[in-house]
Amino acid sequence: GAALVFAAALPIVYFSDSLADLYLAAPVLGVGLGFYWAPLEREMGEASGTRNLWKTAGTFNCVWAAGICMGCLLGPGLYDQLGFKAGVILLLALSGSALALLALPLRIEPRDKPDGLKPAEAAPNSAHLLMVAWVANFSAYFAFIGITNQLPYIGEKHLGIGVAMIGLLAFSINLARFGGFFTLRRLNGWNHSPAWLFSVQLAAAAALLTLSQVDNPVYYFVLLPLLGIFSSLSYSLSFYYGLTASARAGRNSGLHEAVLSLGLTLGPLACGAAARLLPDWPAVALAVAGAALLLALIAELIIMKIYRGRNEMGG
Repeated sequence: GAALVFAAALPIVYFSDSLADLYLAAPVLGVGLGFYWAPLEREMGEASGTRNLWKTAGTFNCVWAAGICMGCLLGPGLYDQLGFKAGVILLLALSGSALALLALPLRIEPRDKPDGLKPAEAAPNSAHLLMVAWVANFSAYFAFIGITNQLPYIGEKHLGIGVAMIGLLAFSINLARFGGFFTLRRLNGWNHSPAWLFSVQLAAAAALLTLSQVDNPVYYFVLLPLLGIFSSLSYSLSFYYGLTASARAGRNSGLHEAVLSLGLTLGPLACGAAARLLPDWPAVALAVAGAALLLALIAELIIMKIYRGRNEMGG
């Protein structure tokens, strides 16, 4: 169903000749992704008793992050040679392949029985960490999508680079996110404390605020990947704590995606509005994103302080 809805919107994009047509197609594309993503997250959540859950989720994260990397790398070439509709044709072909797979006879294997590992044993007292991770993940994808959507404008007006270099810059951010997912999949114990999250978040915020004041592309290639690393860590923690904080793993997985989607929605609006209000500051979107990370970090520290205060009062 998700592939069908997604594929149905692509012809609208292909044959569009006005902005109104694109406004019509974009929500349909989002609905198609929602039909796919939500059931998959719930399926992983319901299987949260198995020991290999995080490796399965980590592999999934690596796959979709790698797909976005390839899009950033190949997209500029397709755009230069064939125009933007080449990407639409590619997406339509991939959606058609997904529909073809649905026609194949599939044998559903019975679900493995839980191995006795309870969520509460995997991550004790993690309800407050779930809230921290949600706030961090919202800010990460608020900044991530807000900046990547502004990259063409920043690249042309502020950095003086062309389409190919803009694509490479987007690729570097997404490659850093892929690298983060790949590394976390192979590590143990990273989920026991949010200290790593706070440190990377602060570094990413400082990088964005610094980049808003410089116009050298080299600094962008060096510092912007910090945002990709932070987004992989915040996403992983939000997903992990959602599965282990309580018995409602499926519901928490859906909320994890809802919070992320809210960031994906508000980020472009806020960064775009700032760019429109302050046209003489081409990199203002970076300042907005950096400020969002700092505000979120303050909120996360307040949540941690409240939790510790309650623990002290409880003895």
